[in-house]
Amino acid sequence: MLYVGRHEMTTAHERTVIARADCFLALAEQCSPAQPNEFEAFLEAVIVFARAALHRLKGEFGSHPSWKAWFAQLRGNPSDEFFREHRDILLKEASPKVGQIISLNLVITAAQFYYFEDPSVSATATVRKHLQFFTKTLFDGEACFRK
Repeated sequence: MLYVGRHEMTTAHERTVIARADCFLALAEQCSPAQPNEFEAFLEAVIVFARAALHRLKGEFGSHPSWKAWFAQLRGNPSDEFFREHRDILLKEASPKVGQIISLNLVITAAQFYYFEDPSVSATATVRKHLQFFTKTLFDGEACFRK
């Protein structure tokens, strides 16, 4: 099983790639402004683990008669596109393209310095949004294949 809701976490769930992505995201959210390298590394780990969840799902259900149609419908899915694009850049070229903010205001976390899509939304908030949506997409796909 790929995912079990937060309220039902088990040891088995804690070992899933989605749970690992969530763990690294929590670590990134805790980084102080003095930990930019750690923040970026944790954020990169989230991206890699989130995308790995799709590859593991394919490993388990790639021969299912509905796989190709289900996989094809992922095109245009904003969260799938987000993780695919950033994971591809990360593994094949360089670190993901993350915007940075210079601020004279009091900053409590490193996340306040980084953004992906909109400077008013932290990189971790964007990644969390995509991770939640992507997890639901994968969970729904898994449920479909297990029928």
